[in-house]
Amino acid sequence: MQFEMITTQEGLALCLDALDSQAPLCLDTEFIRTRTFYPQLALVQLTTGKGIFLVDPLAVEDLSPLWHRLTGHQTKVLHACGEDLDVLPKPLLPLFDTQVAAALCNMGMSLGYAALVEKEFGVTLDKGQSRTDWLQRPLTAAQCQYCVNDVLYLPELHQRLEAELQRLGRRDWLTEECERQVAQRAQLTPLDKAYLDIKNAWMLKPRSLAVLRELAAWRLKEARRRDLALNFVVREENLWAIAKNLPERASEIKALVAPQEWRHHGQLLPKLVEAGLACPESQWPEPVVRLIDLPDYKSRFAAAKDKVAKAAEASGLPEAFIGSKKLINDWYSYHYRLSEAERAEAGLPVLMSGWRAELVGEL
Repeated sequence: MQFEMITTQEGLALCLDALDSQAPLCLDTEFIRTRTFYPQLALVQLTTGKGIFLVDPLAVEDLSPLWHRLTGHQTKVLHACGEDLDVLPKPLLPLFDTQVAAALCNMGMSLGYAALVEKEFGVTLDKGQSRTDWLQRPLTAAQCQYCVNDVLYLPELHQRLEAELQRLGRRDWLTEECERQVAQRAQLTPLDKAYLDIKNAWMLKPRSLAVLRELAAWRLKEARRRDLALNFVVREENLWAIAKNLPERASEIKALVAPQEWRHHGQLLPKLVEAGLACPESQWPEPVVRLIDLPDYKSRFAAAKDKVAKAAEASGLPEAFIGSKKLINDWYSYHYRLSEAERAEAGLPVLMSGWRAELVGEL
C-alpha cells in the first residue's frame, strides 16, 4: 500500500504539482453527516495513476489550491459522486462518474464501486471501514487501506469505461448525465417551498399550510445557519402536528414538541404560528395535491412507463435508469399540472430531453 498523507500547506502544494495535469484526476472523499446540515469533510483521496495522496482537511488550513484545481478543465473521475458533490467545490466539471458510465455500458444500474472492481479485476475489496469515524485522528491502517482502494482502480476503470462508451456511441450521454447531476446538487430549496418537503403536507388544509410554511421556512434557515440536521432543530412530525392543530396558546404548542425543542425555541415558535395564522386567506398556499389522486394520472403514467420499458428492451439499459418513477412524475407534472409560464421557467423535463428523448420518443 503506497500513499502519501498530506497534512501541511507545503505538502498540498507538492501533491498538486505531482498530479499529472494532463491525465484525468481520480478522487473520492470521506465525510461525516449525522447531526450536521452540511457534511463534514474528513479526507480527500487523489490520484492520476502515479501515486496516491490522502489530503487531511483537518490538518491543512487552506484547501483553496485544491479547490482551484478541482474546478479547472481537468476531467474529474469519481464513483457515485452524488454525495461527494455536497462537499466538493462547484462546478465539478468536466466530470466522469464511473457508476453512471457503467450503467450506460449495460453493466447494471447503481453498481457499487466494490462490485464494479470485482467485476472488472476479480478483486474483492473489504468495505468494513465505510461506517467508521472519519473525523478521528490518527486514522488507522485499515482506514487508510480502505481510502487507498477507493481510488486505486479508478484510473483503469475510467479507461475501460471510456473505451466502451465510445464504442457504443454513448460518450455524450455520460456528459449529459454528469452535468445534470452537478446542476441538481447545486440547487437549493427556496425557504418558502420547504413546507412541500414535509411528509403528509397533502393532508393539511390551506390555513394549516400557511402555518407549516412559516415553520418549515424558519427550520430550514435555522438548520443552515447553525449547520444542524433539520430534525435536530425541530422534528418534522412536530412541525406537522402544530400546523394540523393550529394552537393559539404557547402551552398548546409546548405540548406538541419535544422538551428540548421547547427549551431552545419556545420563545419563537408561538410567534411563527401567530404569523401563519395572521396570513390573509388570499395568500394561503394551494392545497397539496398528490399525483396519485388525479383522475388521469394512473393511465398516463402507465402509458409513459410502457414506452420507457420498450426503450429499455431495445437499448439494453435498465428501465429505471431511463425513466424512473420520479422522472415520469416530473414529465406528468410538466404537461398536466404546470401553467405555461411555469413550464417556461422549469424547462423541459429530463424524460423529454437529450438521449432519453432519442430512446423513448414522443410521450
